[in-house]
Amino acid sequence: MFSNTVAVSAQREYDADKIAYIIANHFVSLGIGASLFEGKKVVIKPNLVMKKSPDAAATTHPAMLEGLLKVLNGFGVKPTIAESPGGVYSAARLDGVYRGCGIDKPSEKYGAVLNYDVDAERVDFDGELVKSFNIIKPIADADVIIDICRLKSHSLTTMSAAVKNLFGTVPGIEKFEAHAAYPDYADFNRMLCDLCLMHCTKKSVIAITDAIVCMEGNGPTAGSPKEIGYILTSKNPFASDLLAERIIGFEGKVPSVEISRRRGLCPQSADELEILGDIPQTAENFAQPDTSGGGSVKALTFFSRGKIGRLFMPKPYATSDCRACGECVRSCPKKTITLQNGKARINVSNCIRCFCCQELCPFKAIKIKRNFITRLVGNIK
Repeated sequence: MFSNTVAVSAQREYDADKIAYIIANHFVSLGIGASLFEGKKVVIKPNLVMKKSPDAAATTHPAMLEGLLKVLNGFGVKPTIAESPGGVYSAARLDGVYRGCGIDKPSEKYGAVLNYDVDAERVDFDGELVKSFNIIKPIADADVIIDICRLKSHSLTTMSAAVKNLFGTVPGIEKFEAHAAYPDYADFNRMLCDLCLMHCTKKSVIAITDAIVCMEGNGPTAGSPKEIGYILTSKNPFASDLLAERIIGFEGKVPSVEISRRRGLCPQSADELEILGDIPQTAENFAQPDTSGGGSVKALTFFSRGKIGRLFMPKPYATSDCRACGECVRSCPKKTITLQNGKARINVSNCIRCFCCQELCPFKAIKIKRNFITRLVGNIK
């Protein structure tokens, strides 16, 4: 059903013209031409989780978007750019994120439409776990989705790349509701795979992964930039993530990739992929999030099951850097966070360890404390 081909090119700088050249070559090698876009509604789904400078490595770099828009302009395509960042899904929030992430300028340059429509549409799908998703309107209406993500570590899902980026097609605070509905780590990742598979089944999806400068450590927003130097393109987001997992040295540690293998959405090993272009090297010492501990998927998901298991899971807490801005209070799916004496206080007894508080904290003030048992389990290979 899916292609197992991934086009890869080495690229170490955010030069829009060089990126456009790479993407154009990738499209040719993957058989992506004007016919795919002709008469179609084309939507670019970037990674704009929150308002961040491109240098923070948390969001889609404007040069990546500009390079893609230049290629699409050659096909006569004027795409829509649509994203649902964390928090309230409103036109005002979208505008702030577009501008804060620097997405507005390349969009204006190439006549792309920035989406401000905050409607959503229920889409039925017979997934392994989920039978329907509420999806932001421009994505629901699209014929072609270009999933342009940034390769990052992730405190909840271990890695964020092409599959995880499509979680941003769920509107606003409904993403928090999904965290609450699937507190079991394995179920949450099954849901992500169902969501990605739904899009791939109903539309043409092109995954472009920015691995020029990634984020390591406590991603997707509180980590540190890490230069890697690659761009990946594939018509199969699951295959792209299989290779991305290897590139950052997380092979066998990413739950969504493990689920993709089991469901036959990608090969069992990156060795089975058809790689066009440069053969990527595995990064050395790419820091994992504090929540992972470096163990296997089975070891790290075991203790997320049930109320007793979650007692042993890593716990978020607010450091002295907390400024009581309230973003964590608004982002918590279970409403376990309050502001007391000028600082966030987390009721860990009701916490489901989704780490939305860490992800959306603008000051990197939420840290993770791991239980000594899970530190031992994290060493299980």
